[in-house]
Amino acid sequence: MKRSLVMTLMVAALAFAMVLPLYAAAAKKAPADGLAMKTPEGMKATKPLVKFNHSKHTEAKCADCHHKKAGANEYAGCDTKGCHADIAAKTGKESFYAAFHGNNAKSCVGCHKAKKEAKPNIPTACDKCHLK
Repeated sequence: MKRSLVMTLMVAALAFAMVLPLYAAAAKKAPADGLAMKTPEGMKATKPLVKFNHSKHTEAKCADCHHKKAGANEYAGCDTKGCHADIAAKTGKESFYAAFHGNNAKSCVGCHKAKKEAKPNIPTACDKCHLK
């Protein structure tokens, strides 16, 4: 009786140990590559939309770019309503343009410029991200 209980517990522990890494990997999976960055409703894009690849940004944490949703371990997407809703302003906290092009570590351009010395091939020119 004791022996069968020990064997059952060992098999259960082994199964758990094999399944846990698969579950953890699925939970941390980044969004798909080729995500087309959208402009907010009412804003006319002046350049081709950027196709963003999360797989090229694996060294960044979600919070490096995104705002955390209240009380959750989830992050707001770039097109979240009311986040950067000012489509006219080029600067400021509410500016949609500045969210991507601002000179700060949370913006695409700001981050790329900050890493330019360590990574000389990192794109900083408009036409390197806004592909035709």
